[in-house]
Amino acid sequence: MPSSPDTTPPPSQPSSPAPSRPGARLPNEPLSQFLQRLPPAEAAQTTPAHLLPPWYWIDNPHRNTADGESSADMAAFLRDGRELLRRFKLARALCTPNDPRRTQLREGLKADIAALARRCGVTIGKWMLFPKVDEVNEVWRKVCEGVDADRLGIGAKVSTSGEEDGEPTRLICVYTKDFTDVEDVKRVLLALVDMGLVRADMPRGIVYKCDAYTYLEIYGKNEYGLRPSIYGSKEMLAGNLS
Repeated sequence: MPSSPDTTPPPSQPSSPAPSRPGARLPNEPLSQFLQRLPPAEAAQTTPAHLLPPWYWIDNPHRNTADGESSADMAAFLRDGRELLRRFKLARALCTPNDPRRTQLREGLKADIAALARRCGVTIGKWMLFPKVDEVNEVWRKVCEGVDADRLGIGAKVSTSGEEDGEPTRLICVYTKDFTDVEDVKRVLLALVDMGLVRADMPRGIVYKCDAYTYLEIYGKNEYGLRPSIYGSKEMLAGNLS
């Protein structure tokens, strides 16, 4: 299950699904019935294209309703975040290509965005899995069971279409409520390992991205030189955080 940039903007607040969202598990719906009703591998075959939502969702029924970003100050985050990016570009323009201050500026920008995200309540992030289509139903079942049993994070979603390296795949996002809470992020990763969905010896591992970067349009090969994923499974399992 290779990693890949996630260029799909996250949903409107909150990032974890509301019961009424198309493709979401219904209130009080048995998990087995939800999985049978909306199998991601057969999404295009079971639902007309004009009715097919881009994602199927499951929420953690055990989480506090105050979790997530329902009270996020998105306007302030976008305003101040864009200002941070603007100031970074101005400061970097004063540096020569080999100036060591460029690295210091970039690391400072990462820290400033994280602090702003915490202050504004924009802290949701996700581990990203890319199973092949013929594997996605089984992987999604395990993820849903983990979310339903409170072993994973605040919720999860699976794409109903897509490809990776020219091969049909599905993206599964497993959400946590705070990307700055490294202990909780690692707890969810270890649960994925225990469930057999992630291995330490995977060639590329999986990555964790925060919604804050997505809102600021910080994707792969961005002009700020920021790595769009803030954690990697290989580094985290080895005890080395970048």
